[in-house]
Amino acid sequence: MEFIECEWYEEDELNESTHPMWMTLNEVMFIDDSLTMMIARDMEQEAVTSMRPLISTAKLASPVDLLDKMGIAVLRVTDPECVDRGTTVHLNESEIYMLREICHSYCKVGNEYVGYNLKRKLYTILYKDTYTTDKTASKLLASVEMEAPEFIPKGE
Repeated sequence: MEFIECEWYEEDELNESTHPMWMTLNEVMFIDDSLTMMIARDMEQEAVTSMRPLISTAKLASPVDLLDKMGIAVLRVTDPECVDRGTTVHLNESEIYMLREICHSYCKVGNEYVGYNLKRKLYTILYKDTYTTDKTASKLLASVEMEAPEFIPKGE
């Protein structure tokens, strides 16, 4: 079975660039189980709410675009013809920050620490360049032996 990439995988409506993120079957199912649809309410009340209570059944109210992306991902990873048991999901920065909210490092599905793995992937997308630059700079500074300048008193 061949899957067709949807337009919103490349860029969302706000022309915000997207970042590809490989997710395992367990990661996709964990995220999908943790989302509920964000809905607008009457202006007299709160502007946005969720379909399910956020207390125990869902952890994050999500816009439909993210639900669509995760729905396609669920179909991909649960397809009997899927050999990889994983898929790539294209996320914009807003979605990455939203998903970060549900990825607790202790969350486990089967033997897979999905919270830890997802958090690491999300932060890598957001901060890889900065982290790599800082790490390289630290290594370079640590390898340079600096000699203390000799103290020369004034007037001598």
